[in-house]
Amino acid sequence: MLKLTFNPSKASYLQKKLVQMVELGKDPPRIDHVAGFDLAYCRGKGIAVATLFKYPSLKLMEYVVVVGEVKVPYIPGLLAFRESPLIFKAFEKLSIKPDLLVLDGHGLAHPRKFGIATHVGVALNRSSIGVAKKMLYGELRKVEGVEYIVVDGKYVGFTKEVGRGKLYVSIGNKITLPKVMEVFNKLMRGHNLPEPTYIADRISKEMRAKYCGVKGKR
Repeated sequence: MLKLTFNPSKASYLQKKLVQMVELGKDPPRIDHVAGFDLAYCRGKGIAVATLFKYPSLKLMEYVVVVGEVKVPYIPGLLAFRESPLIFKAFEKLSIKPDLLVLDGHGLAHPRKFGIATHVGVALNRSSIGVAKKMLYGELRKVEGVEYIVVDGKYVGFTKEVGRGKLYVSIGNKITLPKVMEVFNKLMRGHNLPEPTYIADRISKEMRAKYCGVKGKR
């Protein structure tokens, strides 16, 4: 059987091409439902969880779990190629298609302005934002008390101190930075992550512990 090998150079080139499809400068006409996505890993498989919340009440409507083989290694800047196949499957299982996607990773705050939040948003034609725990690309610039993430001279995101750490929030697709800031603040409910990804992260780890007998992210 032919074994296909992941090519990082081709993946990076594809990101440079697909960035032309990103829609900027517009907001979703309305946001009624928000979905959060996260993955845990064990024994060569990924456990993807999608949560669906009513917005802005943040009532949990449902969650779905998808388990599948992970064929791409973890490479900074190319996370979407590792996680998006299972994310797409989880998205399809949601009974209501969300107006906004929240991804555990970066959006435009990325070397090719095409992080996982942008990649998934473009592929699913949805508004999206990325929320990451570590800085990947860009510079930080403080203006009137807000620390912004700047890429190629453009403000693409901001940081938020939570607990002992910091979150790096950026535009994914089809949403403006002011709207990202507004929605992000409404999604925070006392945890170190927005509620949709916090619950997705918690469930993915519970599923991993249940089926694999191990705890933690990977």
